[in-house]
Amino acid sequence: MKTKKYIQKQFLIFILLFIPILLSQSYITHADTQLYPQKIGLFETLFAWDIVVIGDIAYVGGNEEGLQLIDISDPRNPVELGQLDLGVTHGIDVHNGIAYLADYNNGLQIINVSNPLNPTKISDFHDGGHVFDVFAVGDLVYIVSNENGLEIINCSDIRYPIKIGEYNDGGLPNGIFISGDLAFVAEFHAGLEIINISDPFNPTEIGGCFNGEGAYSVEVVQNIAYLCYRSNGLEILNVSNPFHPITMGSFNNGGIVSYAFILDDIAFLSDDRDGLEIVNISDPTDPYKIGGFDDGGHTRNLFVKNNLVFLIDIDEGLEILELSTRNPNIQPEIIIVVVVSCSIPIIVVGGYFIYRRVRKRTV
Repeated sequence: MKTKKYIQKQFLIFILLFIPILLSQSYITHADTQLYPQKIGLFETLFAWDIVVIGDIAYVGGNEEGLQLIDISDPRNPVELGQLDLGVTHGIDVHNGIAYLADYNNGLQIINVSNPLNPTKISDFHDGGHVFDVFAVGDLVYIVSNENGLEIINCSDIRYPIKIGEYNDGGLPNGIFISGDLAFVAEFHAGLEIINISDPFNPTEIGGCFNGEGAYSVEVVQNIAYLCYRSNGLEILNVSNPFHPITMGSFNNGGIVSYAFILDDIAFLSDDRDGLEIVNISDPTDPYKIGGFDDGGHTRNLFVKNNLVFLIDIDEGLEILELSTRNPNIQPEIIIVVVVSCSIPIIVVGGYFIYRRVRKRTV
């Protein structure tokens, strides 16, 4: 029969092994769905605007430095790899070693970034518009500008991009997202516009939704459109019927929302007034805030990957935030009480009581 000393030894091993697991699990339980982003890294650059992250490289575009390629393999110490200043970069899309830039003053810029240490320009397309955003799919690149609306550029030969289609209703499109044969456009004065692009030579508007002025960008995930307003926050729309999109819900706490990054049931919002806002969208009819980060800057676009948020701040540059379920303002209280003389060793962890019965030996 096992001795009391042996049981106590085994119980001590149990404590040492189990406490770290218990701590991590209890935080998730306590925090429920709350997230607490903590700033762990910063790459300083002025007037950055857009970001795309692929692998260990962040592609950052802005007003001062054009395109910057940043090594983020160590998120606590981001380092610039290469840079190419072609003008005011408002939007970026990157595919297969090619970066497509929405240059506000110089149109579509096509850059070879296969060597991140030496990005080089391949070609461009510019017909006089001030380009705000870009989205590339296969050989076609879609850009939006105030003057020319939606333009469709054939880049099958990236040395000679050719415009093949246009949709222009005289509005002010700011953002674009392509899903299948549909282009979703955030139009500042008209809200969401849905354009059929199955025939790229003849794009036609088939639906839309207006919930106020200030539409700035749009993301679409599984027939749900997330429309960011500089006036009305985040609007969530069912676009399964693109002819008649329906508003499902909204999140608006008075901020100025420019961009959203959708990851599963969470929307990460860039709010020019309130910084990063993290919103639970598991029920799109009732979104609610579950976290945020604000250090007083003016945020622009963002990207989320591997539990990290890459947030553009036009005042500071690229801020790298680590997501955690631990509230940094609450310290865990651990008290271990082993009562040798009784049969119930007790562990008290942050208010939880756990016990294991130890049978008394009979003589």
